[in-house]
Formats: sequence, structure tokens, C-alpha cells
Amino acid sequence: MHRIASLSIWLLIFTIPWQDMLMLPGIGTVSRFVGILVIAVSFFATLYLQQIRVHLLNLAMLFFWAWGTTTYLWSIDPEGTWTAIISYFQIMVMMWLLLQWTTRPEEIERFLSAYVLGCYVSVGATLFAYLYHMESAYKRFAAPGFDPNDLAVIMSLGIPMAGYLAVTARQGVLCWLYRAYPLMALGVVFLTGSRTGFLVALLGCSYMLWTYRDLSFGKKLAFPLLGIVAFLIILPYIPVDSLERIHTIGSSVSSGDLNYRTRIWAAAMESLEHDPRGGLGVLWGVGWDGFPILVTPYLGEPYVSHNAYLSIIMETGLIGFTLFCLIFAMVLYHVFRMPRREQGLWLTLLAMWAIAAMVLNWEFRKETWFLFALAVAHASVAVGERKEGADTPAVFPSGKGLER
Repeated sequence: MHRIASLSIWLLIFTIPWQDMLMLPGIGTVSRFVGILVIAVSFFATLYLQQIRVHLLNLAMLFFWAWGTTTYLWSIDPEGTWTAIISYFQIMVMMWLLLQWTTRPEEIERFLSAYVLGCYVSVGATLFAYLYHMESAYKRFAAPGFDPNDLAVIMSLGIPMAGYLAVTARQGVLCWLYRAYPLMALGVVFLTGSRTGFLVALLGCSYMLWTYRDLSFGKKLAFPLLGIVAFLIILPYIPVDSLERIHTIGSSVSSGDLNYRTRIWAAAMESLEHDPRGGLGVLWGVGWDGFPILVTPYLGEPYVSHNAYLSIIMETGLIGFTLFCLIFAMVLYHVFRMPRREQGLWLTLLAMWAIAAMVLNWEFRKETWFLFALAVAHASVAVGERKEGADTPAVFPSGKGLER
């Protein structure tokens, strides 16, 4: 039963990087449909094995969800808040499932592999859109159903995962897929023309410095050369418009506009000045998913925040933001307990997420909470394995011992 539950979770993770491509009528994304099946299988397995594991992270997420649910009482958008309540409940269950059934080191590698292999689906769909000139925005290409910026970050998150797997996995077809993935992901990022995705991808590539020392001498020479040659091969196929857009990162930052984002953020701050509760509303927020309605009077139309931190503060207040910070701090605590290689992997992934969350609404995406839960699960497995090894006494063949 454990193997069946683990396989169902693998399938759920595999669908996360391409979930926006396939929407099922009356259900939503394909990962939501798979999630329902996973919940059914996992609950049956839990009852069958009579094993329930509840981590502190699960309790922290429960408090965060409970507070967000409470905001329904004063929400300025009750319908949107109700939708968020359901979505976050599914996310909370997904996190419990990951922590419930991730108990072995090989399961961590399988789940990381599921995400990278799922990314290949979006890579193929993006290349198809490019070859057939199916633009998702002006001169920008992405898999169907995806916002180019979201897709670029999703693909970028797979880069350090693939780098980690390329070192730890055994030789075979999958190993070469892991080695090829960083270049494929960079190609997709260029096709999306996402400036945020480009910066996050560069940070993801920095993880290779952590793993470089673990490579053999021949691989240390071969991999950089092969990477440079492959990049030079694909460079002519990258749209000039995408390169020019990415080249405007400096001017976008220096202008202070950030593609209209700063005006949205200013409108949110302006709403606090006109708060009938004298600004005290920032303590408990305006309700989950209420940000677009909050800024409508100041912008003329609803806009999402394009900033995960601002969304959490404005929608759930400082109370909700404190609970979220507690969750993030808990994840960091577990990451710092890991061995060097694993610690480097998760610090890189969390830094990538933190940067992306500054300009994207990633507080509600499954990728966010998948990272948080798997990081804690990885730490629990890695630290537990290290303690078990330390507590195991040395065993010597009969008649032999340590030389004095």
C-alpha cells in the first residue's frame, strides 16, 4: 500500500509543471483531478496501514488555512474567498500527503524526478507553440494555458533539481535527461521573454557550482564545454524580440515602473490611507482573493498584486502574513539541518521562489507549497538517515579488529 500511495503522489507531482495546459470541465486543472484520486488512494492506504504522521508544518499550514477561512466573514469578495478556501484546503492536503508518505531517500529522488520529467511536457508544448508561431503574447511563446512569466519560473525551478539528480542518479537514459534539462529550460525561458524567469533561471544555474566539486575530473572538463557548444547551437533560434525584452531588465528596474507593478502596489498603499477603520484593517486584511477589488477604485479596473507578499498582507492582514512567515521560517530551519549538497539545493530553490514571489502571485500556486513540503520531507529523511548511520555500531569480521 505504501508503494501505491507513493506512486500516486509521483503522478500528482508529474502533473504540476504542466497543469495549466489541460483544464477539465467542472473540475479545473488536471493536477486537481489527479489530486482527488491521490487523496482517495492515500486515505485508503492510511486506514489500511493504520499509520498517520502529522508534522509541525502541517499544523502551521492548518492555522494559516483556518485564518484565511475566517476572513470570509468580512471579505470584500466572498465568492473569491470561498474559491481560495477550497484551493488552499487542497494544497494543505497535498502537503500532508507528501509528508505522510515520503519516508525514504529514494522517494525524494523519485519526486524530484517527477517534477523534472513533468517540466519536459511543458518544454515540448512550448517548442511546438514556437515552431507553429502560436504566440501567447506579442512575440512571446509559452505552453497553452500558461502565463509566460509563470511558465518561465516553473521551468527554472527544475534546473537545480535536475542538477542534483544528475549527480545522485545512476547512469542511464534518465541521467542524460537530467543533464540536458538546464539547457532545455533556458531555451524555454528565452522563448517566453520573461525577465523575471531569466533572473530566476540564472540563480538556478548557480547551483551547478555546488555540485561541480562532486564531479569526476573528466566531467568537470566536458560539461562546461558541451554546455557552451549547445548554447551556441540554440542561440540563433531564439527570437530577437525575446532577447531584446530580456535586455531591458536594467531599464525596467531603473525606471521604477516594473511594467506597471509599482502603480498597483502604490494603489494598495493608498487604500490603507482611505481605510474607514483607520488603517487597522491591515491587521486582518480584506479577505482571500480580495486584492483586485481593493485596488479597483484607484486603478479603474481590477488588478492582481503581482507580489505574493503584498497579496498575503492585504488579503489576510499582518496576522496571516505572520503565520506565512512562520511556515517559511520552519522550512528554512529544516533546510539548514541538511547535509551540504541537499542544503545547497533547497537554499537555491527557496531563493528562486523568494525572488519570483516579488513580482508574481505565487502564494496560491501548487509549486510554492510543493517546494515547502518536499524541502521539509527531504530534511526529515536526510537528517534521520544521518542519525541512524551515526548510531549504528561498527561491525568487523570475526577475528579482526582495528589496528592499534
